[in-house]
Amino acid sequence: MKTFDELKLSAPVAQAVRDLGFARPTAIQAQALPVLLAGKTDFIGQATTGTGKTAAFGLALVESVDAADGRVQALVLCPTRELALQVCGQLGLFGRHKGVRTLAIYGGTGYGEQLEGLRRRPAVVVGTPGRLIDHIERGSLSLAGVSTVVLDEADEMISMGFKEDLEKILRAVPRERSHVWLFSATMSPEVRRPTRTCASPSRRARRAGRCSRPRWSRSIMWFRSATSPRCWCASSSFATTSTA
Repeated sequence: MKTFDELKLSAPVAQAVRDLGFARPTAIQAQALPVLLAGKTDFIGQATTGTGKTAAFGLALVESVDAADGRVQALVLCPTRELALQVCGQLGLFGRHKGVRTLAIYGGTGYGEQLEGLRRRPAVVVGTPGRLIDHIERGSLSLAGVSTVVLDEADEMISMGFKEDLEKILRAVPRERSHVWLFSATMSPEVRRPTRTCASPSRRARRAGRCSRPRWSRSIMWFRSATSPRCWCASSSFATTSTA
């Protein structure tokens, strides 16, 4: 994938891409977006900060939701308030022409504004684990309509002690008809563990693209799990020379 035109995005999302001045996709975008846009699948992707991983899942996310549905259909979990606000803002830009409402939910502030935001029926909620659980337990946030859960900086959330919170949130999602996209700048052994099922890939693609850092390139491997064909894993590494 060399241009965003190849993705055949809907007119509203394609307009957002043009508005933002996106020209050529980054390596993680070129590898992840065709897979995520193709249909429901679990996905594990690794990419460093600053390489466009939010757009790698965000464009597919806004394409997947129905702005007129009235339910929360996508949930993005972030380790910090700052990242939640940043991701929410970017998703809002991606979905602006489609009418996709987004809402950031995080701790350290009152509930009033967040409750009002939930009453406006956002299609996408971006939040930190602790405050999301608070809203779930209060009954102010229903995950019954969620079909996509994104774990952004998953290893950071686990290192911050959110493992049990993540599991609790995932249990509240209708897993039988939902899928999980895991993105992270790094992969701790605990986060990397799901990729071990990909040891015998049925499909493999190796591509290289430019990282945001000069003179560095990215090699990304796709693995399709032999035991779970719904799971695609994208793993990246760095080298000073490109490979084809």
